[in-house]
Amino acid sequence: MTTTRRGFLIAGGAAIALLRATGARAQQPAALVPGKDRLIVRSPRPINLETRLGDLTAYHTPDDVFFVRNNYDAAPIAPAQWSMKIEGEVDNPRVLRLDDLQKLSMFTQDVTLECAGNGRSFHKPRASGIQWENGAVGNAAWKGVRLADVLRLARPRPTGRHVAFDGLDRPPTPQAPDFIRSVPIWKALEPHTMIALEMNGKPLPHLHGGPARAIVPGFVGSASVKWLERIIVLADEFDGFYMKSNYTAPRADNDKEIYSLQSLEVKSVIVGPTEGAKLPAGRTTVWGWAWSGEGELTGIDVSTDGGQSWSPGTFTGRWDRYSWRKWEAEWDARPGAHTVMARASDSLGRIQPTSRTFNRLGYRWNVIHAVKVDVA
Repeated sequence: MTTTRRGFLIAGGAAIALLRATGARAQQPAALVPGKDRLIVRSPRPINLETRLGDLTAYHTPDDVFFVRNNYDAAPIAPAQWSMKIEGEVDNPRVLRLDDLQKLSMFTQDVTLECAGNGRSFHKPRASGIQWENGAVGNAAWKGVRLADVLRLARPRPTGRHVAFDGLDRPPTPQAPDFIRSVPIWKALEPHTMIALEMNGKPLPHLHGGPARAIVPGFVGSASVKWLERIIVLADEFDGFYMKSNYTAPRADNDKEIYSLQSLEVKSVIVGPTEGAKLPAGRTTVWGWAWSGEGELTGIDVSTDGGQSWSPGTFTGRWDRYSWRKWEAEWDARPGAHTVMARASDSLGRIQPTSRTFNRLGYRWNVIHAVKVDVA
């Protein structure tokens, strides 16, 4: 076995096999997944790994601490062997290979991905699903081609109003539903929606959907299907389990009617100080990240007294249309126990709430983040 082949197996299939063989427990560091040893194992089969908030220190989240969300596992495929079909409501069905995509105009953009269930563990009563805390989120530089350019090769018909993505991940049993998600055609044709081939300047890693994945900015992470093998143009929203039963939530004005999740909520997290931190009295900086879905961030407020009073923070540093933004607030910390809180707002008039109505699948958690600290 050559070194290249050995590295390929270790990075993909061997990692999956090791996790299946050992049944790693949740909360353990992901030491069995090469290169992901700092992450928390939320599920070993399929692999689901959460980032610790204290590791979200960089604008571009490095691959080694970027969260991993899988509904099913997928075996690695060599880029030269990869292909993708475009079918459905199109006049020119196509089969494309990687070199076909690479001939199209390429672009790079910063996009924040967040799992729809991020924060699920905070719902009361307990909601079903992976028990994420706040770390199923990350921001990366994605390079690839516009989905609109790819669809144009297949000439969608006027009847095509939705676009579905199907990946190479496979259900564990023939009876289980395939993981397929669709988005409205307006979102598919938006110039930010892409098929990504690179992440943070390197070929897309297997665990993050390589060789090619969808990136649907502003939508919940499940829309950005990994390991693409098929794109289907449809007259209607895809009628499948992961559109009609999972990744759904009750409507705010009618809790008996459910809808398939699309846009992310407005949200922020505190990265510093961390929960339980012991701080010296005096000037300190509270900071973190904020993001939104289809809205643009308009404000960040910070409280150091458990929400009794709020002061505006400041957005700082680089950002892109669909990326998170760093925020900061200066605090003259006085001795005692304090609860530090942050809340973001956006151009759609949304502001992070103090509570969230329970939904059985634990989605849409964007309640104000709070950390308790002691100042001496």
